[in-house]
Parts: sequence; structure tokens; C-alpha cells
Amino acid sequence: MKSRVILYVNMLLGLCLGSCELDNYDSPDAQFFGSVIDDDTDEPIQQDLIEGSRIDIVEMGFENPNTRQIRFHTDGTFRENNLFSGTYEVQALRGNFFSTEKTTIDIQGKTEYHFRATPYIRIRNVDVAFDEIEGIVSATFTLDQVGGNAVAYVSLMADRDPNVSNSIRSAIVNYSVNAGVSPGRTLRVEMPTEDLVSGRDYYFRVAALVAGIGEAKHNYSEPVRLTIDNSKVAPKPPVFGKVLDACESLDGWASNFPLSLDPFDKKEGRNSLSAEGTGVVIFQKVFAPFDTEVTLEKGVLAFDLYISDISLLGQGDAQLEITSSGGPDRNEIGWNVRELSLNSGWNKMELSLSRASHGGNDVNFKAINFFRLYHTNLFGPIVAKIDNIRFYEKE
Repeated sequence: MKSRVILYVNMLLGLCLGSCELDNYDSPDAQFFGSVIDDDTDEPIQQDLIEGSRIDIVEMGFENPNTRQIRFHTDGTFRENNLFSGTYEVQALRGNFFSTEKTTIDIQGKTEYHFRATPYIRIRNVDVAFDEIEGIVSATFTLDQVGGNAVAYVSLMADRDPNVSNSIRSAIVNYSVNAGVSPGRTLRVEMPTEDLVSGRDYYFRVAALVAGIGEAKHNYSEPVRLTIDNSKVAPKPPVFGKVLDACESLDGWASNFPLSLDPFDKKEGRNSLSAEGTGVVIFQKVFAPFDTEVTLEKGVLAFDLYISDISLLGQGDAQLEITSSGGPDRNEIGWNVRELSLNSGWNKMELSLSRASHGGNDVNFKAINFFRLYHTNLFGPIVAKIDNIRFYEKE
């Protein structure tokens, strides 16, 4: 029994000595760090921590080298502390900028390197503020489109994490653009704070996404820290009148011009309905029967109407019509648009039903289901917008 125990002890010692020998491999001895820099502003290009741009890095001198990836931090910087000294091929790509060229660099010890790149969109002149009475965080900014691609949409994002982005957010407001944006145009995005925790700090960030580039990531502004306090938010007064359409959606609307929602220039809510072009301008929609709760004698049709240049409206047919027949020319009441004293810019329209230019007695004001505004003769391209269509009774 004693010899068997001694044998087992000798076997364990042998295994231990064999497995405890130190290997002969060197540890990583190099660090690679830096940033991606906007080649125009010389500022770091802001990133998404999780879904942002990346660096492909390949160590040279091997037959089948592996490609490693380094992610940028939110502020556009990067750091990799576990590399071996050597020659590497590096490239920054698949991000929110036009891909850089492959570059060969020698990484020894602490090596600093800055990629220079051109972002898809530059977000400039950013101002983020909290209105504690309205309960709204607003961001104003301008955009520079570097290439020929349109802006798909802009966003305002919020989170308690300073790395707030499209992949780290607790609140977001998206506004569709799908068009070019002139560099001097100031855009405004608003986020209600009713769903944010009052008394807490949040980080807010403006983002924009370019259209037509498959792997494009969002371009970002720097995060802004604000303390949200909803204790002073005043209750919102109800919209005066009964709303036929708040112009918050394109659903059901038709036009000869391309239609879009404009979140940056509106009179009520989050959007106005916008049409831009030349020829015949028209806003038209068929509704489910709508009870206006007004009479012909006291009723008023109210809405906000924007015309970019009133001098471009010619002498062609121009009508505003509402009907209870589901279409034009039957059970109709209307106005001649040229008699409405319009100005360039926004017009506050308040039209007495009793002063309509035709009809009225055969209209069912408890079942209005058609709205049309059109002008058939324009001298040039215009922008027309409409918002907050409603009915009320005058005193």
C-alpha cells in the first residue's frame, strides 16, 4: 500500500512540473490609439458606440493574416492596447464618412494615429435647450451635405447614458426629409419631455442619416447634458375648434405636387403638410363622414395656409371646396381662392360658411367627407403648406 501511494505522488509531481513550465511567447507590447478627424473642420467625427464606424487592422508578414476590427468611441476616438509591435495595414470604413484609403503604418510601443475623412453630413450650429413651461427639448441646427445624396431624415435622441445614439437611447423623434437641405437653412426638431423622468439628467444628440448609401451610419452632434424638470410644465390648451385634420400624416392626401411633412415650419402639432412644384397645386383628401358640429349660419372653416410667393399665383381657376358627397361639385360649399386676400408666407384662414361663394343648403355639415384646395395657373414653382384644418362656431 505504501509503495502505491509513493507512486501516485511521483506521478502527480511529474504532471505538475510538466504543466507549470513557462511558455516562450511574448506578451502584446504595443498600443494603437487616435481618432477619425473631419478633413474640413479638424474636429473628431462623432460616432455611435455600438453601430458606428470601424477600423480594419491587419498585421503584415503572415501568409494568411487575420483582420481585426477596432470600434470608434462616441467622441470619434479609438484605442487598442493589445497589439504586438509590427507593421500593420489599417483602414477606417463602414461608417458615417466616405471610406479612407488603406494605409501601412509601423506600430511600436505607444503609437498615435489620426485618420482624416469626409463625413456624409456635417451637423453645425447646434443649440439644444429645454423649455420648462412647454415641456419640450428643442434642437436647432444646420446641415452641410457633402456629397450629392439627399438627407433621409434627422433625429433628436435622448438617454441617461452619455453615449446616447441610435443604438443607445430611451427616447427619439425622427423627422423625414428625403431631400436636399441648403447649408444656410436652420432646422428645428422638438421632443416632448412627458415620457422622460422628471428630475433626472439626460444627454441629447442630433443625428442625420444620408440617403442612398447602403452601409451609411448616422452622423451626430456632440451630446448635450440637460436636467429635465417637468414640474413647471403648463397644461396645453385644447385646440380651438373641432379638428378635421391636424396635418400630421400624409395618409389619404393627394396632390399633383410631391407631398411631404414639414416638421420645421408648422403652426400646430409636429408637422405641416407641404407641396412643392409648378403647374397645378392641389391639396385633396376624402374623409370618413365628419360631424363639424357647426351650422351654415354660424360655422367657420379655419386652417393655416402657407404660400411661398403669392405673385406666382395667376388668374386661373382657384377654389377651396368642402362637400358631403365624397367628391367635388355635389353637396358642396366653397370659396374663390383669389378673393381670400392671401399674403406670401403663412396666412391665418377663418372662412365663414355663410359667406361661401356657392351652395350650402344641400351640404350635410354632420357628414363632411371631402376637402379640396387647388390653383390651376402658377407662373413658377412654389411651396404651399397647410396645417390645422378645423371647424368652430362664431359668437
